[in-house]
Amino acid sequence: MNHKDETLPTPGPNEPVPAWNEYRQLREAVHDYLDHDPGDPAWDDIWRALGAIMGEFQRDAFAQAFDLDEPAEQACIRRLITGDEECPHSPLEADSDPTGPPHSPPADDHSTLWLDDGDPALYSMHVYPGNIERLDSKEPPHNLWFDVFEFAAEWGLEVSILPKSWYSLGTAVQIVFYPPERYRNNEQN
Repeated sequence: MNHKDETLPTPGPNEPVPAWNEYRQLREAVHDYLDHDPGDPAWDDIWRALGAIMGEFQRDAFAQAFDLDEPAEQACIRRLITGDEECPHSPLEADSDPTGPPHSPPADDHSTLWLDDGDPALYSMHVYPGNIERLDSKEPPHNLWFDVFEFAAEWGLEVSILPKSWYSLGTAVQIVFYPPERYRNNEQN
C-alpha cells in the first residue's frame, strides 16, 4: 500500500512546520515499531505502546486541566454526590443503602474519585466502547450510554466524555462526572 496516496482523505494534522528533530525521531521510532515483529501479537498495537509511554503524562495533564489535587483511596461516586468525607459503603455490599446514591455508576470501569483540597471534586472512569455499546446483545442492557446519562441526571451530575483516556490510550474513552456548580462557580471568578 502506498502511504503517500494523494487520492485518500487526509489522516489528520500535517507534519509540523518546521518539523523539529524530536518530531522526526518520534516519527522514525513509530515507523520502526510498526515494521517490527515482536512475536507477541498483544503488542502489535501502537496505541497500547504509546499508552504505556504516555499514560502518566496524560493523567497528570488531566488532573491539572481540571484543577485536581489527588485521587481518593477508594472510588465512590456517592462521596461526589453527597460530599461525604469517606465512602460509607461496606466492602462486601457496595450498595447497601438502596435509597441513597450508589457506590458506582453504570458501566463503571477503571474509576477514580478525584479530590480538590480533600473534597470530592470529580469522578472519572475509563470504558471500552465495545463494553458499553452492546449493540449485538439480545438481552438488556443493549446500550449502557443511556444508563450513564440517566444516572447523572438522577443524581444532579454533569457528564463529559473525553476521547483521551490516560488509562488505555486509543482504545478507551474517559467519562467524567462532576457537580455542575463546581465549574459554573469557577467560570464566574
